[in-house]
Amino acid sequence: MSHLANFAVLLAVLAALTFVGMREHAAHKASRRRLLSRCEGLLDASRLTIGSDGFPRLAGQSRGREVLVELILDTMTIRRLPQLWLSVTLLDRAPRLPGLALLVRPSGNDYYSLTNIFSHPLAAPAGFPAEIIVRGESADAAAVLACLAESLRALFSDPRIKEVAITANGLRVIRQTGEGKRGEHLLLRQAVFEDAEVSREDLAAMLAPLHAMRALLHDREACRV
Repeated sequence: MSHLANFAVLLAVLAALTFVGMREHAAHKASRRRLLSRCEGLLDASRLTIGSDGFPRLAGQSRGREVLVELILDTMTIRRLPQLWLSVTLLDRAPRLPGLALLVRPSGNDYYSLTNIFSHPLAAPAGFPAEIIVRGESADAAAVLACLAESLRALFSDPRIKEVAITANGLRVIRQTGEGKRGEHLLLRQAVFEDAEVSREDLAAMLAPLHAMRALLHDREACRV
């Protein structure tokens, strides 16, 4: 076979690989856009947008409160596959509330964590995961922790829960929703989440404890903070 023929074969192979790569990239991008599509009907006046990273962002209202639902791509993990986190925030202005956040299995690269913005360490109540960091805005956050201890303990019984934060602007919970495929990550350094999906039931299960904790914080007899 001549050099020209060999070169033609090489070009054909490269073209085929490029086509396959572009097709798979388009498929992955489309699958990302659909991740929250099943959750739209759960929120009133829902608004679904797509971020520059290709992941959707959902906003709307639940029981009259504004809700933000976001997906966080985490490729900063060391010696672990990429993680896809689901962040659900219930907005609720409470200017006098001392902030509090709890983070399990900290890696040191949890750039999305609100626990990092608080500096006052607090002891975790009994029954909480062993690998947990609890920090408050001040010593006054201990009262918030005591008030919500039972609700928080129930939340962290789910090993997929990564962080819970209570701030003067609202309440947020972060949960694992997918883990990157090993082959694509090891060979191509790509974050492909083949089985990631957020169902209507998943979102409802995360909203319920946020509403319950908000109700406790606003009940002066049940929670003195």
